[in-house]
Amino acid sequence: MTLAVPSREMRSISESEPPDDWGFRGCNTQYGTHGIHTYVAAMIPQLARKLIESYAPPKGIVFDPFCGGGAVLVEAVYSGRLAVGRDVNELAVLISNAKTTHIDQVQANETANNIIDTLDFSHGTPILDRTLGYWFKEEHPPLLDALRRSIEKNVDCHSPLRSFFLSVFSATVRDVSLTYRNEIRLRRMTPSEIDNFKVDPIQRFQKRVRQASVVVGDLPQGIFTDIRIGDVQAISLDDDECSAIVCSPPYGDERNGVSYTQFSRNMLRWLGYSNEHIKKSKDKTLGWGKRIRTAPKSPTLERALNAISEFPNSVNEAVSFYADYQSALAEMARVTKGPIVIVIGQRVLRDTIFDNGAITTDLMENIGVPLMDVFYRKLPSKRLPKMRKFGAAINRETILVFQK
Repeated sequence: MTLAVPSREMRSISESEPPDDWGFRGCNTQYGTHGIHTYVAAMIPQLARKLIESYAPPKGIVFDPFCGGGAVLVEAVYSGRLAVGRDVNELAVLISNAKTTHIDQVQANETANNIIDTLDFSHGTPILDRTLGYWFKEEHPPLLDALRRSIEKNVDCHSPLRSFFLSVFSATVRDVSLTYRNEIRLRRMTPSEIDNFKVDPIQRFQKRVRQASVVVGDLPQGIFTDIRIGDVQAISLDDDECSAIVCSPPYGDERNGVSYTQFSRNMLRWLGYSNEHIKKSKDKTLGWGKRIRTAPKSPTLERALNAISEFPNSVNEAVSFYADYQSALAEMARVTKGPIVIVIGQRVLRDTIFDNGAITTDLMENIGVPLMDVFYRKLPSKRLPKMRKFGAAINRETILVFQK
């Protein structure tokens, strides 16, 4: 289907409007650099491209303040636009940089050969804490440790190759971890599954390098990118600096929604981040921390909070998230001069639906940014709906387009 021409008139969200299927069923979502490293709850690349081409001017600056695995940023680069991304999660920033940076294929493969040729296993088995060791077979940590040290030895910390090889290494860590690949939250394999789990970390790393070196070599050259750690409630950009925002914010706080920290924790530990550092990053996620917030003005949110009023802890968690979300939206409006495109789904908390699409519209009205258009996308994946007990029962997403 073709995208409808946006209307300048405000539109309201109504459950009675016919849903638009933007599911892109059957499409390859791992093409190009998208397949270098998976990321939890990532935006479909085809959806990102469609939104960018519809709402971001050619050669304009596309900003994703929740860049995650980099789907929006990769599509911005492929389309010849400038890509700016921020995220509080170090793994997200690492992956997004690797996926958007052109690297010569020959240089990548030569460096990979040096990494493998200089592997040093004389350090023996690294000392892992109980939590990290729980997720790996006994024979794998020495191999992973040797790989990491060889990357550090052979790749300069200021080289673009660094992000590339550390991302491939992180993907390898996930490949050999004793977790289920198709689930959002960490869950360990059963003993029988662990016994039958046969994978060689070194061979997997080499295979991933060969595949990834081809796609990064095909990336356009000379496209500006600015991807780094950043808090969406205090964005390090000037007023009206970006041409358009395309993003998919979290649907709820990490306790009641998708835990990006839990997904990335083991990989970050292998990349050298301490538990304390990871915790500090988590403290910057929307709704986290113990400071007192006030619920933002939203009739939709107020109705949902009233429905769960007998659960004060859940009310406080929801209020904290939406108060921070309001601050984030205000910052997003400050740094862009064009459309703000938000892809978001409903959440369920205490068996009560929080209509994030309608709540987002209310919050944007609070800061004076009207809704220009709305579309619906049926979710082809069944992963998120299965998380109902965690507060993320979703079977469709709302695509909201706001115009300053």
